[in-house]
Amino acid sequence: MNKVYFACSWFSDSQTNYMNQGIELIKQNKTVDWKYAFYPLDHQYKGFSIPDHPELLEDTEWQLGTFNGDMNGINSSDLIVAMYLPNEPDEGIAWELGYAYAIHKPMVLVVPNEKNKPVNLMPAMGATKVITIDELKDFDFNNVVYTPYTGQVY
Repeated sequence: MNKVYFACSWFSDSQTNYMNQGIELIKQNKTVDWKYAFYPLDHQYKGFSIPDHPELLEDTEWQLGTFNGDMNGINSSDLIVAMYLPNEPDEGIAWELGYAYAIHKPMVLVVPNEKNKPVNLMPAMGATKVITIDELKDFDFNNVVYTPYTGQVY
């Protein structure tokens, strides 16, 4: 089973809903070890929660602790699974994907089922594989082979 870094956004209701949908599906995937996955919200610096402590967004210690914790999560993972909403791209996910690409980690970009929404060129072509959210539960993360994205990009 694979230890994944679960890259996701939670800054809007639609991002949070998409993240939660992805978590429920990936927990059922037999090729992912969710117990040892790195899900950033489960690894908050000093256990602080941003919704409970929004002032931390201005705290340099918290910022560095969060950044370094997330980098450790990426470095110690087998691969990256990124929950990507094309109409609400997140700069943090884009950065995490770029970093993962640079250190040669396989990346699976999870997009909504609607195929008519263009995806940003860099995540689309940089990802090892792009799948839809419906594929997340049964996707074989033991066999992540580069497959160029064939949908529309911007």
